[in-house]
Amino acid sequence: MRGIKIRPLHHGNMHADLELLVTGHPDLMLTKTDHVKNKVWCEVPSFTFLIDHPDGRILFDASIHRHWEDQWLPEYKALAPYDDYTEEQLLENTLKRNGLGPEDIDYVFLSHLHVDHAGNAKLWNTCPSTKMLVHQDEYAAAANMPRDEHFFLRCDYDVPGLRFTTLGGDTEILKDVHAVCAPGHTAGTMALMVHLEHAGTVILTSDACYMKDSYDHETGSIISNDLVRWKHSLHKLKMLARAHHATVMPGHDHKLCHEGETPLREEARLRLGGSYD
Repeated sequence: MRGIKIRPLHHGNMHADLELLVTGHPDLMLTKTDHVKNKVWCEVPSFTFLIDHPDGRILFDASIHRHWEDQWLPEYKALAPYDDYTEEQLLENTLKRNGLGPEDIDYVFLSHLHVDHAGNAKLWNTCPSTKMLVHQDEYAAAANMPRDEHFFLRCDYDVPGLRFTTLGGDTEILKDVHAVCAPGHTAGTMALMVHLEHAGTVILTSDACYMKDSYDHETGSIISNDLVRWKHSLHKLKMLARAHHATVMPGHDHKLCHEGETPLREEARLRLGGSYD
């Protein structure tokens, strides 16, 4: 659609064992003839996406809160520390640099409610006109967790004044902007498919597909609610990508995936500091 623009925003990096993200990747598995392989402590970038649309402005995901060290459980900090970022890269400062405050966002689309994707949702607890979108299964699962665990933190989403609009299935949010249900990583993980005038179709996967290797090798993560559903969701995203000749942007990777004659097929990496229209 004419007039839609996507701006990728980079909020610095976590780090984690690569096997945590792509469990069972063929390059990491020991074999009879190769008993020794080096562990990889890899960079895990945090992204959000600002989507300007003629009918409203959408923020895809809400990154990590500035007080993560005080709020995260010890196991979260040990497994995936947010240890490589600047003050400028924090979400609220990135928005300011783009001339925006929380009140300027019409929709916050939360792919799921993990600490690295919903950490700043609380910024919108005093913005009643902003619609906070989350899948109904994600909302229900988070609301009924007996304690903080599995990379969820109640203080991210159970906040006075923070009102969610729940989505029940695949739906068009605005013209040519489609929520796509992709459960498995969590109970209600969602992706977003956007049809652009020049760049063609783009699919923002969030953690339904961590990395390009997740897409290429169909390799899931140990951080999953249901690995079978995760694989079904990846197959669904791949079929959509093939149908629309799409560029796929994984949740924690600068590298892009391409299907068919996408206009972006020659671009290997995300346009940080740039945009897609």
